[in-house]
Amino acid sequence: MSERVVLVLDYPGRRAESRVADLPLESFGFDVRHLLDEPFVRAVDTAGYAAELAARHGPFGPEVVAVLAYCMAAPIAQEVAALCGAIPLVLFDGEPSTPAGIADQYEVSVTQVREQLGLPAVDRGLPFEDGLLSERPGECLESMRRAFVELAVSALRADSADEDAEVVAAQVADFYLDWLSHLVAAHNASWPAWGGEVLHIASRRHSFTEDWPGARRTTVHRVDTERNDLLRHPHTLELVRSFLAEAGTGDGARFDRNEARA
Repeated sequence: MSERVVLVLDYPGRRAESRVADLPLESFGFDVRHLLDEPFVRAVDTAGYAAELAARHGPFGPEVVAVLAYCMAAPIAQEVAALCGAIPLVLFDGEPSTPAGIADQYEVSVTQVREQLGLPAVDRGLPFEDGLLSERPGECLESMRRAFVELAVSALRADSADEDAEVVAAQVADFYLDWLSHLVAAHNASWPAWGGEVLHIASRRHSFTEDWPGARRTTVHRVDTERNDLLRHPHTLELVRSFLAEAGTGDGARFDRNEARA
């Protein structure tokens, strides 16, 4: 049997949600390659982000049968799929990256930095207007990085006369900028029509179940579980296994668009 590769975009880090890695696809004969790893890409749009992933992990040939992605990694995964030809894209609670989503994650990141440094909680919105995420994304990322550095430096210097405060603050800022850069790149999506279809597996309350932009066909299956357990749910595994069994055979049309509940 020839090698069957699936490419995975699922941003690593501590989180309550289950992961694509929780699906035991290797035990079913797939070579699973996780593309998001350190050092993380710093690109400002999906095309640039995907091109860098391909340069690091490619070339991708006919052995690639599908691209799998979780949450807001989906727009970048679509660009990766487009580099591979008309192959399917499998999404788990996939959704676009929006200014509201980026603002929320920026707030979460600022809160985490404050907690780590023992600072009081303070409401702190994005240090730029939403429209600049598309118009000048590099400046937006630099604004967020500067805010993290200033926050960390003020805390570290107040705590001690540590001469390395700026170095440590820069490390703190870069840690969070990796994640926020990922979201900004996903926000600046081109939604290429690559000729492939999308299988979108959505948890019970996931709100984005529209036809995926650029897909030849979108099939949605809703699994009756909360988001945190979506990728551990046995019905999710069965849906993915069944779909990937047909990937590359030309028989994927048997998955008609519908809502399935476990």
